[in-house]
Amino acid sequence: MYLPDSLPKTSKTANGLDAERRGKKVPISSSEKELWDLFRKGDENAFIIIYKKYANTLFNFGCQLTADHSLVKDCLQDFFIYIRQKREKLGPTDAIKPYLFKSFKRRILADLKKQNKQIVKESAFDFRKFPVELSYETVYINQQLEKEQIFRLNEALRQLDPKEREAIYYFYFEGLSYDQIAVIFDFSHVSSARRLIYRGLAHLRKYFVLYLLLTFSEFRS
Repeated sequence: MYLPDSLPKTSKTANGLDAERRGKKVPISSSEKELWDLFRKGDENAFIIIYKKYANTLFNFGCQLTADHSLVKDCLQDFFIYIRQKREKLGPTDAIKPYLFKSFKRRILADLKKQNKQIVKESAFDFRKFPVELSYETVYINQQLEKEQIFRLNEALRQLDPKEREAIYYFYFEGLSYDQIAVIFDFSHVSSARRLIYRGLAHLRKYFVLYLLLTFSEFRS
């Protein structure tokens, strides 16, 4: 888990006032839309709330896209600096998390492309190395899975289509709704996101059952 040491720094805001001194107290009951609108209008406390709430989540998500954690950390800092500077030009949203996921994903892929132009061109980077690891604390099938079963389930996840794996990550690990996942994938209809997840789960069950049968046969032999 990535815990930011400090907030990304900028010099001055557009009107010359120090950003840290302009923030007003954000009501605890603020909705996502209200919080984002306050941030877009220059409220620094709203920015701090968003940064502290989503920095770790975005870092963990970035680590699903690449094993280069230093790149993810640098990209994360640059990303928050960018949205802070461009806040007035950002679009509205009533769901901050998928909005940030979509934007941060685009930035990381752009950085990966810059640093690995030849590799990206030859392998057509398409999330085929998108890892989803299930922790022992978050996996519940019949209340508890043995270590070998969890390993088999992870192996089954790796067999999924990249988009299926990515969608399952959003839905089960990040708690995003079908609507929010549709936004990230630029789907025109929410039903497309729902079908993608259902298809991924169907494949996951098939692969997982296969791995369990292989485990049982190995045990019998």
